[in-house]
Amino acid sequence: MKVFGGAVIAGFAKKHPASRKPLERFVTVVRNAVWPHFPAVKATFPATDYAPATGTLIFNIGGNKYRLIARVDFEEQLFVIQAILTHREYDREDL
Repeated sequence: MKVFGGAVIAGFAKKHPASRKPLERFVTVVRNAVWPHFPAVKATFPATDYAPATGTLIFNIGGNKYRLIARVDFEEQLFVIQAILTHREYDREDL
């Protein structure tokens, strides 16, 4: 996968320094992944959710402390990070 959204990660990690290592580990796994479809994502990250209203995937990061919201183009193997939220911020979002 080609990952886009480094600025989103950098901004979030600056505000939440404890998130830096878990996010780095997550991105490393994603970069090495070849996912042909959503079930392959679930095989790698079983807690991943799909939000059909927005077409986004929601990943639990850092032991469920953070939520990473991304779009995935399986055909082109592109992973676009749209937002990263704390668990508390995510609970207030309407996804």
